[in-house]
Amino acid sequence: MFTVDGVDAVPAQRISLAEAGLLERQHLQQWVIDHPELIDSDMKVVTFECGRWVAAGGTPAADRLDVLGLDRTGRLVVVELKRDRAPDTVTMQAINYAAMARLFSLDTLAEVHAAHLGGDTTTDEALAHLKEWDEGVCDETLRTPRIILMAGDFGPTVTNTALYLYESGIDIRLVRYQLYRTNGGETVLSVAQLLPVPDAEEYMVRPRSSSGTRVATQAAKARRASAVERLIFHKTIPDGTELTIVVPDQVGQDRDTIRTWLAQHPDRARVHWHNDISGPAEWAHDNQRWQLIRLVTHIIETATGQPPRAQVWAQSWLRDQNDRTLHHLAEPLP
Repeated sequence: MFTVDGVDAVPAQRISLAEAGLLERQHLQQWVIDHPELIDSDMKVVTFECGRWVAAGGTPAADRLDVLGLDRTGRLVVVELKRDRAPDTVTMQAINYAAMARLFSLDTLAEVHAAHLGGDTTTDEALAHLKEWDEGVCDETLRTPRIILMAGDFGPTVTNTALYLYESGIDIRLVRYQLYRTNGGETVLSVAQLLPVPDAEEYMVRPRSSSGTRVATQAAKARRASAVERLIFHKTIPDGTELTIVVPDQVGQDRDTIRTWLAQHPDRARVHWHNDISGPAEWAHDNQRWQLIRLVTHIIETATGQPPRAQVWAQSWLRDQNDRTLHHLAEPLP
């Protein structure tokens, strides 16, 4: 880091948070909350100092996560911040947070986001904010949180462990920040992703693709299609395949009432699949084509006489003859 004045380039002095008179929570954490692009350009802050955990015995856990975010694919982002050099135990601490965060449902996430937004923000308004950020966010997308560790430096134990976790399929990043004091007395912050090396393929010599191909590739990376879109695109389920409507065990609805209503007529739980995004589910009960969320919402309202109690994630309600949900069928598809 240099300050430049014409032909003169003066190196800035690297300093620690302590030397700058700055603190981890009061300053570093606030920088990330105000500017999440410091660590991820596609992350929305859901809350910070998150302590909404309950141990197996029902007692509250004391651990507090520094920052909890949501990315554009509907995945949670667990952010752990460390002042200056990260301790060797930071990876285990972050994994522990991710293991707890994966148990969030969309409804409880909306509750903590409403508290974060403050004022008179309702849970429904907070949920709308989350859905506006990523319309495909649901209980299932929250199940595999990403991990970002941010510190002034990382020792070989941390980098070696993080690399092993990354190669084992866990989405973990190490982000290093550095403070500098310029010759003019200004304090400057620099942030860089240490691991995995960002866009390493850009440094490789390879055949040039057309500009149209590059744009299409970048657009595809920026958005992960919904489960229904992927199933239809790949034609994973042949047209006319019969699927069964099954009320999930963990769904936040009146499960017994809905199951009883479905069982009262054999056609109520039968759907025929069509590879048509406008109406993939032909309901045997009325022979009409439905979008999945509209069909499941209609079933809930008809069976209970009330609107859904919680967010409807329709892909978990339909199963094939091997008892696989649409989400499970779509998950491995690109």
